[in-house]
Amino acid sequence: MHLLQLTERAILLLPLLALAAPPALAQAGPAPARGQGQPQQPANAADQLVGLFGATCLHFAGDTAGLRAFLTQQGAPAMPAQARDMFLANRKGQVYDASVPGVNLALVTLDDGGCEAVAEKASRTEVLSTLQQAASEARVPLTAVGAQADGPNGVQHAAYTLVAAGKQMHLLVSTAPAPPQAVITLAPK
Repeated sequence: MHLLQLTERAILLLPLLALAAPPALAQAGPAPARGQGQPQQPANAADQLVGLFGATCLHFAGDTAGLRAFLTQQGAPAMPAQARDMFLANRKGQVYDASVPGVNLALVTLDDGGCEAVAEKASRTEVLSTLQQAASEARVPLTAVGAQADGPNGVQHAAYTLVAAGKQMHLLVSTAPAPPQAVITLAPK
């Protein structure tokens, strides 16, 4: 199964289920084939971002080597050097292109165990709503610890704590009016 073959709904439901019990993502089946003549629904950026975050950052919380091995196994390409360096911003790690048709996504795996899912374009309201809905469906409480605007550039942050793999972690949702418009970050506490 290729990472990008997950259906939108499966990707929406996988995110935080990885916290409740550690199922192997590779056990999920490929997206069903669409019948001819059926219109293809455009990918929803919030669904895809939250799904990517849950299936990678949360599923492999703190297991950087496992996450990178999984991404390699799934055929996720590494970003070119210039893009990688931009996403890393002087941090140590690796960056993968996790884009799906219609939605440009990146996954940043940091050497310190942190992980970020990044969407070029996504609505703040939809990302927060989708994240909270997925957490609720998975019965994984997100505890809000604050929100703040970052001044004139319009960046907004919403911070949460959650328990993943028996450890308390920090989750930060950052959104901006200009690309990249949404980043979900998981940082070990």
